[in-house]
Parts: sequence; C-alpha cells; structure tokens
Amino acid sequence: MAYSHSQLETYEKCPFKYRLQYKERVKAERRSIEGFMGSVVHATLEKLYRDLLMSRLPELEEVQADYLKRWEASYGEDVFIVRKEYRAEDYRNTGLRCVEDYYRRYYPFQGGVPLWLERRVNIPLRDSEGRLIAFTGILDRLDGLEGGGYEIHDYKTSQALPTQDDLRRDRQLSLYQLAVEEAFPDAVEVELVWHYLAFDREVRLKRDREELQNVAAEAAELVRRIETAEDFPPRESELCEWCEVQEYCPKRKHIYMVAELPARELGTDRGIQLVDQYFHWYSKKKEAEEKLESLREEILEFSNFHGADNIQGSSCVLAISRSSQPKLPPAGSGERRELEVMLRDAGVWEEVSVLNGRKLGSLLKGGGLAPGLRDQLEGLMSWEEAVTIRIRGGEGAD
Repeated sequence: MAYSHSQLETYEKCPFKYRLQYKERVKAERRSIEGFMGSVVHATLEKLYRDLLMSRLPELEEVQADYLKRWEASYGEDVFIVRKEYRAEDYRNTGLRCVEDYYRRYYPFQGGVPLWLERRVNIPLRDSEGRLIAFTGILDRLDGLEGGGYEIHDYKTSQALPTQDDLRRDRQLSLYQLAVEEAFPDAVEVELVWHYLAFDREVRLKRDREELQNVAAEAAELVRRIETAEDFPPRESELCEWCEVQEYCPKRKHIYMVAELPARELGTDRGIQLVDQYFHWYSKKKEAEEKLESLREEILEFSNFHGADNIQGSSCVLAISRSSQPKLPPAGSGERRELEVMLRDAGVWEEVSVLNGRKLGSLLKGGGLAPGLRDQLEGLMSWEEAVTIRIRGGEGAD
C-alpha cells in the first residue's frame, strides 16, 4: 500500500475515517466548500504557471476569468457549507481574492523556473528495520534557482496562519524535500515556501539534515503503527462537522441523518423521541438528587437535635446509622504519597488499594507498557463492553 501525508494526517485526526477511506475504500459523496475552494485556487495557479512555461504571461483579468469559469463548472449540490453564516458566493469571492493578491504580489513572475507543477513524487522512506515504504505525494510547484538552489512551493487557502513551531513540525514539505534531493542530487540548497493566500503572506523555512531524518523517522514509525493497528476508533473533534463521510461514523451518522430531515419530520424520528424522553427524565433525576440532598441535611439536623436515629414517617421509617472513617489526604499531595509509602512498607497496601478496570484498560490501550508485559496482563483478563450514556447540551446536562 502506498502512503501519503494526507493518509497519515487522516489517521492522526481520526483512525475511523482512515479505515473508511483507505482500507474500506468508501467514496465520499460530498465535498466541503473549503476543500472545493482550495482545489479551484490550485488549478487556477497551476494554469497560470503552465502559461508562463509557454512564454505567455496572462493578464490578471484572464486569470480571474479562468478561476470563475472553473468554479462555475465544478460547483454542485455535493458541495456543503458548515458555517451557515456564509454563502457560496462568499467563499467564491475569497478564493478569487486569494488568486488576485497572489498575482499582484509576484507579477511579472521573474523568480525561479518552474520545474514541476502538481507533480506526483515518490519519497524514499525506510522504517527502523530498513524496510522500504511506498510513500508518495503531489507537490504543488518546484522552482529551480540559479546556483543549484530549489524552492518547494505550497499553496494554502486556510483561515489560520502557522507559528514557527507549526512549521518546524511540518511533515509534508519536509518529505517532499527528500524527493527533490533524490531527483536532483546536485541540489545545493532546498527551501520550503508556504503561500498563505488568504493573508497574502509568504513563509519560508530551511531544514537541516537532522531535522529531515527525524521527520522521515517519525513518518515511518506512524506507518508502522497504522500497519499493526487492530482497532481504528472514531475520534471526535471540532473537525467532525467538515467530515465528508460522517454518514458512516457511529459518532455522527444520526446527527447527519436528522440534519437532512425537513423540520416538519423531526418529531417523527425515533432517535429524537428517545433522546428527548431520556433528557426529560434525566432532568427530573437531577432535580430529585438536589432535593434529596437538601432533605438529607434537614433530616440529619432533626436527628441530631432530637437524638433520634429512627424517624417515623406516614409510609416508612428512616433509619440513620453513624460510623467514622478516615478522610484521605488529597491525591498527589506529599501527605498522600507518605501515607502510601508507609502502607507499602507495612505490607498492607493490597488490603486498602483498589484496582480500577477503566484506568487499567486505558493503560493497556495507550501503548505505555512493554509488549511482553501487556501480553501477560491481557492473558489474565477478559474484555467486556462498558456502555455509558452522557448528555451533551441542554440545561443541567453533564
């Protein structure tokens, strides 16, 4: 299987989406408008540079017309908008502004010579055992400079500017640099250039050999983790609303399904009915717990005042029992650590400690244990499904 930066990024953000797209080959039927706008901007700039390679410098009006033509030809009902406060025209105009600002900044385009445009590259990548990993990517533009220098250019239409630390953690262009150095052994210097078009900003970075090797090693290690993974759980985040395949995701499919329903049909959906009933009784439970706690304080005051442990009601008797138990020092405090050490030294730790299944499960799944120890521990246990129901949103919810 050939890997790419996009695949690794998908796995990092949501292993379940990775499974859908790259293992089960589920084809997305929708496109986010942000991704659509980015593809139109990329295609427009690619056409601009292909014209330049043919010794033809198009006027800005021609480039604008090319962008608008591509937008109208490709935009369809499969393009969806998450931010409902904006219209398709707003995104179209934003992309057009990106192209216009770029054209004005670099006109008359007398920098380096474009050698590659939207070029698929193969990246020499090996894991810790020396095994070759098939790794590929699409490089936006590679310029050749006088004196043996090269520039790798990448166009970004995102609405966020990176920090210098973000650039240092970049994997995509760093791996592309390995491909360029493999293709051009005479390269004296390679510089990475990002164009953040929405801000009309250019950001540059040079990477030394050690940094490139670290990036390559981290990418290879991530590939190894993917190939040995047995579970690909969904990972919820703010990005879920932009997911093109959320109708297949257990975390999103019902939300996606009812979002497509007309308002008049929302009350007929069984899922909505069940959630509304659950929330109704959950709210009553919260009210009852608060009332019981208030009554408990009054009952104890009554009991203490009268010296009565059994209190008669019209339907039952409340029996009050009293005992004393130690109050432990706060977790993580010096007193708590000292107490644990004393109990261990006295040989009675096992009598007062509690083995927590949830915490042990997290430890086993987190990869913090040596493989041999993890296998031994799992051999002593069986797994069972633990199900919890939480309420998100709504007054009084968790």
